[in-house]
Amino acid sequence: MSTRLATAKAVIALGSNLGDRRANLETALARLAREPGVRVLAASSWHETDPVGGPPGQARYLNGVAQLETELSPRALLTCLLQLERLAGRERQGQPRNGARRLDLDLLFHGDARLSEPGLELPHPRLEDRSFVLEPLCELEPERVLGRSGLCVRAQLSKLTSSASQTQAGTPAPAAVSTPIVRLDSPAAAAQWCRDARAAGRSVGFVPTMGALHVGHLELVRRSARENDLTVASVFVNPLQFNDPRDFARYPRDFDGDTALLSGAGASMVFTGTLEQFFPGGLTPEGRLAEALWLEPGPSAEGLEGKHRPGHFRGVATIVGRLFDTVEPQRAYFGQKDFQQSLVVKDLARSRGRPEIVVCPTSREVSGLARSSRNQLLSAPERERAAALFAALCEARDAWLAGERGAEALDRLLAASLAESEVEVEYAEVRDPERWSATSCSGPLLRAVALVAARVGTTRLIDNLRLDEPIGGVR
Repeated sequence: MSTRLATAKAVIALGSNLGDRRANLETALARLAREPGVRVLAASSWHETDPVGGPPGQARYLNGVAQLETELSPRALLTCLLQLERLAGRERQGQPRNGARRLDLDLLFHGDARLSEPGLELPHPRLEDRSFVLEPLCELEPERVLGRSGLCVRAQLSKLTSSASQTQAGTPAPAAVSTPIVRLDSPAAAAQWCRDARAAGRSVGFVPTMGALHVGHLELVRRSARENDLTVASVFVNPLQFNDPRDFARYPRDFDGDTALLSGAGASMVFTGTLEQFFPGGLTPEGRLAEALWLEPGPSAEGLEGKHRPGHFRGVATIVGRLFDTVEPQRAYFGQKDFQQSLVVKDLARSRGRPEIVVCPTSREVSGLARSSRNQLLSAPERERAAALFAALCEARDAWLAGERGAEALDRLLAASLAESEVEVEYAEVRDPERWSATSCSGPLLRAVALVAARVGTTRLIDNLRLDEPIGGVR
């Protein structure tokens, strides 16, 4: 009998707690996307959790879920998942049920199928009891109704979370009441909220954003929520860092949607404001920021982005400095996708003596494309072409791992890889990440980061990859 069916939507769960967990999960997704009859539609962010059951002493898990479109039958898709586990070095036969594993793939749903067969039960029988599965599933399908409880994913997750809290407290508690995120519309109100939090002895983590939030932003928020008592996020499309007014005008904006996402990720407060509110009395009659209020970004702003976007990092430093003054956080969280920006922000924090800057790994789509708010502006064909940026970075990393250390040779390899793609390259160069230079490096390198910028259609994208460090990422 054929294993092919009419196309169905399926959902799988992924987990790993051995080796490079992130690489294990993203490599599995990339391999799955190349399977005949399977298309990966979306993936959640990765959630770090404690192991449930099994032998003591295990490392923490990374967990996530992915939506698929497939022509494979449930049994054929499950066989495919088990084969991917074996490729990652896991054999289920004879292994402890809840032992450590490099890769764990479970089929949660396959269309509307309800099955109870040896080795295959749909929907997955333990799904509704696993908060570490429901939490990432809630990112993608919060309103899906679950068969056993009759609750939607969001409600069942809330129920489990409430139950766990009561168990830990050891006393009965009333039905869970979720604390809504505090939403403030001015920097002055945000500053007072943060002062009150610090006065109460609460540590504050900060995630500055320009909105149009995606999974990568939410990963920053979740990390901050784990490492601080309270997490604050800002949503402000900063006109100071746009050197092209058209780019500023078309930047996506959705404060209500962003607030809902931040609330679900664990943020305690979100605030926005206008340029005039951030710099009261500091604008000229033409609405421009007075020259005396600008901050200079320093040498890390030279070259690459600084060259191609004149004034960009000056605008970044100026608004980030004002945001730090507003929130006064213990820690601030940024993504590695904006590598040069992270150097500028570190310089700014170092000059002030605060806050601690936490740079988190780049969050990627299944194709390897770095998540960005600008990805919303790409058409489907453009999104496929944009995957060429990460493919070129991976070629440079492969060359490094094979022993290539020459800066010029790595630059040429990047350029050659991108020349074969349908993108308009602005730069593709290698730098020493600890000794930033405005111009291209020369000679052998001890450390290296490859950086690219290109336009795909009318959308400008950037990406980077450390070549000298083992970094997870789809290939």
